[in-house]
Amino acid sequence: MTMKDLYVVILAAGKSKRINSKKSKLLLPLCGKALLAYPTEAALSLSPEKVILVVGGPHKESIIDHFSKYNVAFVEQPEPLGTGDAVKKTESVIPKNATVLIMPGDAPLIKKATLKKLVEFHINKKAVATLLTVDHPNPEGYGRIVRSKEDRILMIVEEKDAFPEEKAIREINSGIYVFEAEKLFEALKDIRPDNRQKEYYLTDVIEILQRREKRVYAFKIEDYREITGVNTREQFSEAAIYMQEEIKKYWLNKGVTFIDPRLVYIESDVVIGKDAVIYPFVSLLGKTRIGEEAVIGPNRVLKDVEVNNGEELF
Repeated sequence: MTMKDLYVVILAAGKSKRINSKKSKLLLPLCGKALLAYPTEAALSLSPEKVILVVGGPHKESIIDHFSKYNVAFVEQPEPLGTGDAVKKTESVIPKNATVLIMPGDAPLIKKATLKKLVEFHINKKAVATLLTVDHPNPEGYGRIVRSKEDRILMIVEEKDAFPEEKAIREINSGIYVFEAEKLFEALKDIRPDNRQKEYYLTDVIEILQRREKRVYAFKIEDYREITGVNTREQFSEAAIYMQEEIKKYWLNKGVTFIDPRLVYIESDVVIGKDAVIYPFVSLLGKTRIGEEAVIGPNRVLKDVEVNNGEELF
């Protein structure tokens, strides 16, 4: 398989009730971009055949409007009947011989390299389904992974439906999956809303495919923060803090000096040249470009500004 056989489905429907906002949480600005832009751009980095955003609910039009400039397709989920129902809506635009990567739209911290390794793992295992998992220090609210042997999965148990012994499991479902399309859509026909939420769970497909095909695997990663979903303002802030750490770590490795990186804010589209020096209490916003060996003194806010090589701003 090449990545041209890959289709990516991003779940972007919903009401964003818990975020307490007039607009979709997926459009909230996170380090200079809409939250949904991060998983979308990570998906596009794989050069798949198609990236599909499943939209619906009161924010459907605003999401379509914002992301119409991206190379993506849109599929509507008219009623919020769960993740399984959302994926069912994409069947008409995904060929049977495709491999399908499914991911939530509210997980902005997933790394492009992680998605690439996940898809490669799935291909090398000749899997029918592969789930990205991680051990989480606080697994409350997440589906728990019930393992078979080695990397194989028996089932996923949702928090609301879990028994106490299952809630004690720390390995959790990231909400990021890879499936073989034909087997996925066959299994989706057999899931039922037999749960407290009365929804069609995509997670039920794992148990069905495990029973029928056996080739259902877990791909476990180390950093649980990568799969953090944003459902509340507190989680949004946690995501922003982690993203700032990653952005500054990137530029440190590129040869940039921060006098105190804790006191600098940098948005994701900013570019900084080698040997530039950034003093505390600096905010670099938008598409700001800082040249090599430039110096940005303290207490500066630069938005869409170009600073020349060697220039000093004090």
